Amino acid sequence: MLIKLFTLYVYLQAALCGCSSDKRNSDFERLRKDYKVSVKKIGKLDTRIKESSGLARATDSTFYTHPDGGSAPELYLTNLQGELLQKIALPIPNQDWEDMAQDEKGNLYIGDFGNNANQRHDLKIYSLSKATGQVTDTLAFNFADQTEFPPPRSRQHYDLEAFFYADDSLCLFTKSRALKPITQLYKLPVSGAAQTIVPSEKLRVKSPITAADINPDTNLFALLGYGRLYLFQPDSETVSFTGKRYCLPVGRTGQAEAVLFLSPEQLLITNEKGKLYLVTLRPKPTAKRKL
Repeated sequence: MLIKLFTLYVYLQAALCGCSSDKRNSDFERLRKDYKVSVKKIGKLDTRIKESSGLARATDSTFYTHPDGGSAPELYLTNLQGELLQKIALPIPNQDWEDMAQDEKGNLYIGDFGNNANQRHDLKIYSLSKATGQVTDTLAFNFADQTEFPPPRSRQHYDLEAFFYADDSLCLFTKSRALKPITQLYKLPVSGAAQTIVPSEKLRVKSPITAADINPDTNLFALLGYGRLYLFQPDSETVSFTGKRYCLPVGRTGQAEAVLFLSPEQLLITNEKGKLYLVTLRPKPTAKRKL
């Protein structure tokens, strides 16, 4: 019942408010201004897949997903029809897995860094070998700018549900629980040593950030929120909030928790209820910027 009410709230809020506050506060532009966009439900995950909190590519037609915290530590291999093809048990705890990333060699990273109460001192990311499926490293880290556990509500910016791999680092995007939410970008070098990381940028966003992915061919990256999809085209080759940024209302996706680029023009979104959505965006003939 609560999920249904939340889904309805997200849908109505996105439908009524759209991206107006993001445009006003952070200079986002409407994606449909420059792109032809469609958002289509394409399937539903097998009921044996408990949740879909993160996504990563397995092959051109299959992908991995994983459950949220408190569930069994396992990956699910599935496809765009939502069929369960394989269940893969992992020898690591699932305290609060929130997202998954992948490097250029196909190795996987699982983020055990959910931090709803902003109280955790044990944030970590597990790396897994694509070749063997074995855990090869544990990347422990903490936020240099967090000195209170938890901080007051107005500074609760340290939940974390979104990251991707780029430029030999993991780019982390925080989820804010403050009344005026922001997301902060941290960059974690892929190294086994425990690290203290500092924010490189921050940005005001209307929706708390729940997932992220990047298209390595174009450097376009996406941040997913409840009812909104944010797209960024940096004006340099590094991951940054500078440059062109777009907002797309996606209220029908409800409590969306994972996003994955299937191609430069298509993204896959999954939500808490196991529904699969395909977002297709193509530049309009008059749009000068290409993906």
